[in-house]
Amino acid sequence: MIIIGNSEATKTKVLGVFSFGEIAVEYDMSTMPQPENKPGKSAELFYDKVTKQLYYEYKDIPKTEIELLQEENEKFKVSQADQDENIMLMMLEMGGN
Repeated sequence: MIIIGNSEATKTKVLGVFSFGEIAVEYDMSTMPQPENKPGKSAELFYDKVTKQLYYEYKDIPKTEIELLQEENEKFKVSQADQDENIMLMMLEMGGN
């Protein structure tokens, strides 16, 4: 059984999928699409009432605090390397070691 939201829209999010041997929305479960593994995305199953097809839409997963800190740390490392390079160039231009 495919449980879909009660909506007039042609596209509706699938709320649940299970089987008791009878299917409320007629659909060949052997052709049910499988979600792709997309890093940073979550798969949401939808049903198109017009085409009677299931499909996935992928939504961004918010980054964790650790991921945000790791990105900030990488930016800091790049910035620090740029500053170090600029200091070395200035020292060479001034004739210093």
